Amino acid sequence: MNITFKDATAVDINKVFELNKKLIEKHETNLSLDFEKIFTWVRNKIEKNIENYQCIYFEDIKVGYYYLHDEDGKLELDDFFIFDEFQGRGIGTEVLKHIGLIAKEKNKDIFLYVFINNQGAINFYHRNGYKIVKNIADSRYIMST
Repeated sequence: MNITFKDATAVDINKVFELNKKLIEKHETNLSLDFEKIFTWVRNKIEKNIENYQCIYFEDIKVGYYYLHDEDGKLELDDFFIFDEFQGRGIGTEVLKHIGLIAKEKNKDIFLYVFINNQGAINFYHRNGYKIVKNIADSRYIMST
């Protein structure tokens, strides 16, 4: 499978933000949250870190993004998206293998946050060796390798 990665740039900010917004709107169960404040925070995080995001390419077609960064001595897999039309082809699994190699080189574990009701993502991570290690406010799980 021909998967390559390129650094994201400012032109990717809007797409990454829209993917995040869609995910939050679909899966966040705590409807008492201030969503405008959350969206502002997410937008700022993306803008501040876009040069650390990776664009995922499958056969030279951009198919997603991920952001892997150090957090408390571990690597956090953040904002991992495979566009809907490219899901189910093994691309995400190959990206996780790539990320696993990065973690192994750095001798660090990987963790991520996933919405509790995003069963498709939870199943995907389980199939790839991740385990639920913590429940956050009955809204999200932390999963780790």
